[in-house]
Amino acid sequence: MKKGDLIGINENSAELVLSPNSTAEEKKKEIVIEAMDKSLEDLHIEIVTAYLNDYNTIEVIGPSIEEHMISLKSILRNLTGMEIMEQTGTRLVAMDMLKIDDISVNTIVKRMDMITRTMLDDVTVCLEKKRSHAIEHRDHDVNRLYYLGSRVVKHAMENPSAAKKLEMSPWELKCAKDIMMRIEEIADRQKRICRLVEDANFSDDTLHEFRKIKKELKIRYETVMKSYYTKDKGIAFGIEATNRQFIAMCDRFFENVSRSLTIKVEKGKRVPDAKESDYCKDCIYYQQMGSRSPDSLSMKNIVPAAKMMENTKATVSFIKSIARTVMSLD
Repeated sequence: MKKGDLIGINENSAELVLSPNSTAEEKKKEIVIEAMDKSLEDLHIEIVTAYLNDYNTIEVIGPSIEEHMISLKSILRNLTGMEIMEQTGTRLVAMDMLKIDDISVNTIVKRMDMITRTMLDDVTVCLEKKRSHAIEHRDHDVNRLYYLGSRVVKHAMENPSAAKKLEMSPWELKCAKDIMMRIEEIADRQKRICRLVEDANFSDDTLHEFRKIKKELKIRYETVMKSYYTKDKGIAFGIEATNRQFIAMCDRFFENVSRSLTIKVEKGKRVPDAKESDYCKDCIYYQQMGSRSPDSLSMKNIVPAAKMMENTKATVSFIKSIARTVMSLD
C-alpha cells in the first residue's frame, strides 16, 4: 500500500479487521518451467501445480518441448482460464485470462456435484450397455472444476479482500476445499468402476445385486450433499452412523460373488462332489494341461469384482468424510 490508499474497516464483536480497499490490480505471479530432461508426466505435474498455486503466467521452455507440444497445449487448455499466448519450438507461454475474484466457490461445488450425480447414473448404464465414453469426459470436467475451485480457495485465503467478497470465513473456505476434493475422488471412483465392468463378464444375478448397491450409494451421496447445502448436521450424523452397515453390505456382496467364482477343475473334469447347480454362469472353465495342479478359474471376474467393491467402499468413505465436514461447520 502507499500513501493515500483507502483502507476498509470491518468491525465485528471480537475483532477489528483492516484490509486494502483499493481496486488496484494485484501483482501478477509468473513461473518458468524448464523442460530439459523431463518426461511429459513430470511437466504435467509441474504445470498443474503452478496453476493451483495461483500463477498467472506459466512459461515452459526447453529444446525438447516440440515433441510434446500437442500434449502440453492440451494440458494448458484443460486448465480453466489459461490461454496460450505464445508458441515457438522451444517456448510455450500461457496466461490466465480469468477474473478469479468473480468466481463463486459454492457455484463450483454445485457444478461438480451435478456432474458427479450423473456419473453415478453412468455406472448403471455401464452395467447395461458397457459404454464408459461419456463418464470419461465427465471425469475430466470434474477435474477441471476441482483445479479451479482449489485455486479460488487458495487465492481467497491469501487475499482477505477476495475472501470478503466471497463472504466465507477461512474455515468455510477450508471445508469447501475438502468437499471439492471428496467429490472429485468420488467421481474418479465411478470412472474406475465403469472400466472394471467393461473388462468382466458377470452374470445377471451378480449385476442385479450390484445395481441395488449402486442405487443405495447414490441416495447416500445425494443425502450428504443436501446436508452440506442446508448445513443440517442431523442428516450428516445419520450418514456417518450408518456407514458401517453399508460397508458390511459391500463385504457380503463380495463374499457371495467370490464363493460362486472359485470353483476348481482338475484336468478338465468337473469336481466330483459338485452339482450342476453349483456351477455359476460367471465361471470360465478350461482344461488343466500336463501335471499342473487344480487352479481357481475366476481371475477374469474375481479381480474386477474385488476392485469394484474396493472402489465402492472408498466412495462410501468419501461420503462419510463429507458428513464429518458438515458436522464441523458452525
